[in-house]
Amino acid sequence: MHYPLLLATLGFLVNLAFSKSPHEKLLVVSYDGFRFDYLNLNITPHLNSLKKSSTYAKCLLNVFPTQTYVNHFSLATGLYSESHGVIGNSVYDKEKQKLLYYSYDLFHYNKNVIPIWALNERAGKGRHSGVWMWAGGEYEYGGVNATFTQPYVENMPWKESADKALSWFLHPKTPANLVMLYFDEPDNQSHSSGPATISERTREQIKKVDNITKYIVDYLKKNDLEDVNVVFLSDHGMEGISLDQIIDLTEFVGNRTDMYGASPVLQIYPKPGQSTRKVYKLLQAGANKNKHFKVYLKRNIPYHFRIKNCKRTAPIIAVADPPYGFQDYYKSIRWQIENRGESPTGFYGIHGYDPLTISMHPYFIAHGPLFRKNYAAGVLRTVDMYPLFAHVLKLKSPRFKPNGSFFGVKSIFRHL
Repeated sequence: MHYPLLLATLGFLVNLAFSKSPHEKLLVVSYDGFRFDYLNLNITPHLNSLKKSSTYAKCLLNVFPTQTYVNHFSLATGLYSESHGVIGNSVYDKEKQKLLYYSYDLFHYNKNVIPIWALNERAGKGRHSGVWMWAGGEYEYGGVNATFTQPYVENMPWKESADKALSWFLHPKTPANLVMLYFDEPDNQSHSSGPATISERTREQIKKVDNITKYIVDYLKKNDLEDVNVVFLSDHGMEGISLDQIIDLTEFVGNRTDMYGASPVLQIYPKPGQSTRKVYKLLQAGANKNKHFKVYLKRNIPYHFRIKNCKRTAPIIAVADPPYGFQDYYKSIRWQIENRGESPTGFYGIHGYDPLTISMHPYFIAHGPLFRKNYAAGVLRTVDMYPLFAHVLKLKSPRFKPNGSFFGVKSIFRHL
């Protein structure tokens, strides 16, 4: 017998076995801006085939405003925006007297919040998290960082992203049992040419999304990772907008205010010496005349928006009706025209509207040993994803109380 060869082979197998986490494993893949009805366009054969062996939702009911940082942080925390404080992709913080863009401060309004990757790390016993380009993923929470992190890098090849993120499941010393993986399409292209329902270029990006889905599933099979439970989802949908659908709020209030945020939701602060009530009345008169936007005093913001009880929420907010936007969007469209050669008479993409707006709804597919097969789950909620993730990973509830509930997702599991 060739004992050295036999021992070497056994050693390789042992190392392979121990390079996988002994804990329940979860991969969460987000395709930014993937609207729920894109699966009905007959251009996603791999995703549609995956549905037959998976649980799938009619759509996800996401949180307000239906923007990227907001909803990715809600997916990771189970909280509405008023609770985690990320009430926009950019937020004016009155207490700090500054406009917050992507930063540690943006994601640390509530110091008690522990995202799912930090909760997994805190559970110990060899649990490790990897966060690939997910909003807020590179920061510490409660003194805990993910073992593996990759901040957002524009134009990184998709297969390179998938290979590196999925390799964390096989790390020889600290194999991950949770990986959060983010891709910035079809959102990126949609902003230039509109949603896939009206744009061939956006449909090409959706085909690319479909192909990377197959690549991910094949990678798991080839690397003995079929015990990984995978959730494919998105943060928001997309609506089409043209230049003639932009509303200039300064026509109604002049220079009486400072406006922050991004269409279709603007955070409005009256300038020193200006009355909040007077500014609101001027904007309300404009809304009554224009009929394509709504304006709210903070105390009158609709309950289902769930941003009223947040110190970061402005005294007045304006919300455009789909498919309209405000004057800040001229800058975005001008950038698309100057840098991407888009037509001034074309369509662009916009999102952020009321979560009840159908075009804002993302998709959801859950695949793996813990999930039911070919099961239509109806409408699920973004805030219920945190309890779902925690259940898959067998994690105890965090000290803070998520707004989401396991009750909303328990039907998708094969066994409880």
